Amino acid sequence: MSLEEKIAEKARANGWYVELRKKHGNRIQDLVLRRGGLVLVIQVKDLSSPAGPRAVTQTKKDFDEYIKHLLEKKLGVTVVPILISNEISEKAKRRALSYGIRCYKPNELEKMLK
Repeated sequence: MSLEEKIAEKARANGWYVELRKKHGNRIQDLVLRRGGLVLVIQVKDLSSPAGPRAVTQTKKDFDEYIKHLLEKKLGVTVVPILISNEISEKAKRRALSYGIRCYKPNELEKMLK
């Protein structure tokens, strides 16, 4: 039995609704546990060495994708993160792109809002 399955089994035994290896949006979350108003989006790493920064990044991406799924599919809402600045460095633009953040100058946003 995998570590994911063991955690899922214990969660079910304690009254949690369990989604195991289910796709929400563009990513597959290892485990999503729900009980009452609390939702746990869990990334499971059963590695021989300690989990590193890459595992943290993967967990954050899974969480973000699950939130996006909830907003769009369940509530019918689209949320778009936008950075407005007179100047944006190339490094900041690359990072924003990797995070799904759109970058605009104030006048560009004004045109979009019309």
